[in-house]
Amino acid sequence: MLLKRIIPVLIMKNDELIHRSNFDDTTDRYVGDPINAINIFNQFLVDEVIILDIENSKSNKNINFQLLKDIAGEAFFPLTYGGGIKNINDAEKIISLGYEKISINNSLFTNENLIKDLSNRVGAQSVVLSIDISKKNNEYFVYNYLENFPRKISLDQYLPYLNNFKFGELMVTSVDLDGSMSGCDIELINQIEKNINIPIIYKGGLSKLDEIPTLFKKGVSAIASSTFFIMKKKNGGIVLNYPSTNEKSKYEDL
Repeated sequence: MLLKRIIPVLIMKNDELIHRSNFDDTTDRYVGDPINAINIFNQFLVDEVIILDIENSKSNKNINFQLLKDIAGEAFFPLTYGGGIKNINDAEKIISLGYEKISINNSLFTNENLIKDLSNRVGAQSVVLSIDISKKNNEYFVYNYLENFPRKISLDQYLPYLNNFKFGELMVTSVDLDGSMSGCDIELINQIEKNINIPIIYKGGLSKLDEIPTLFKKGVSAIASSTFFIMKKKNGGIVLNYPSTNEKSKYEDL
């Protein structure tokens, strides 16, 4: 069983860190240099960091393996990387650079055999399947982040499909709450948790540390955020932060 974790998510675009809300590129805001951020999070003794390059798949760009190597060389914590992983060789190279896990999103729709091959080659425990969810007319739909539009696939339809794959964790992002710091979607967590037995990483809307115990009690294995740990308040200045060791200890037994 995985330990409960609190995970900062670093969003990369053109090798720089940015902040984005609701998957809307007009909201992009420069955060800083990835290496500097990694060194700051080293000091915070973070549980893990997820790095997502949001430009590689959209622009069909190659992965900057040198940058990923430099990041891994600085990090004192486990790393997960997602963005533009096209084949087994990409995945194996990322793992060889020191990354514990890889995150796969769009390939679930374009090349499902890749997911199965990845689980066989790098191990299911090293594969994080990532799905983005948007709510419309009180129903949840899988979101296509490449085209910024909900797919015609409801979450109820999609969850059974995921049982065809072997993977270590499912990362679920609420598109509607992403970057909002307006509170997490408990209903979404309930719907997923009761329909799948894979550990869940939840991302979207985290507004305060006091929400974390509730999310863990709902069965979530990890809380992730690309906003809360980048700025302490909504639309505030860029201030990388993380719970202290004493604060984290409150959640260890949940």
